[in-house]
Amino acid sequence: MTHTILIATDTEVRARWEKAFPDGGVHANPAAATGRVQPDSVVWLHVGSDADQARRLVDECLSRLGACRLVALSDTPSDSQAIELMERGVVGFCHAYAGPAMLQQVSTVVANEGLWVGPSLMQRIIRAAGPSVTVDTGSQHALDTLSAREREVAQQVGLGSSNKEIARILSITERTVKAHLSAIFQKLGVRDRLHLALFMRSVGAV
Repeated sequence: MTHTILIATDTEVRARWEKAFPDGGVHANPAAATGRVQPDSVVWLHVGSDADQARRLVDECLSRLGACRLVALSDTPSDSQAIELMERGVVGFCHAYAGPAMLQQVSTVVANEGLWVGPSLMQRIIRAAGPSVTVDTGSQHALDTLSAREREVAQQVGLGSSNKEIARILSITERTVKAHLSAIFQKLGVRDRLHLALFMRSVGAV
């Protein structure tokens, strides 16, 4: 089970987070969490809307807490803020008032060494990667384990399509897209959407 910690003072952020992780620890600041973080911990940090304060909080967290998977919860999330905080060491970035189900999805991805950002930024990253990116793909025969529909979904991810776009293109629901992605991640042994996109490009499947 992933060790999960929240660093926040906002009561609504704390209440939403505790619904998703009732066994997690909550602390008011990075100093209070010192000594409570394990190497595989997922640490959630409420960064608010002040850009300078957000940068300072992220730097303090990583300095005080050492190796951890740091997720920033932003009151006013934007691609530019996500990029800036990722450059400082954040591996997850989402809205501070996301629902419990979304927070649990983020936790699953980052706990497995994946990256979580908003869909628009993810599309930008995938499309900027280009067709020449290579990753540790393992056996290319892994693609043969996918069903025809799963392969179509994976190819669309490789092209940078969002779940909504995939649902429209393939005439299926977004819920079905998510179900296919879960199966694809497991079959191919990839951590997240970005890793899947790079896998598909590296094996020439898009």
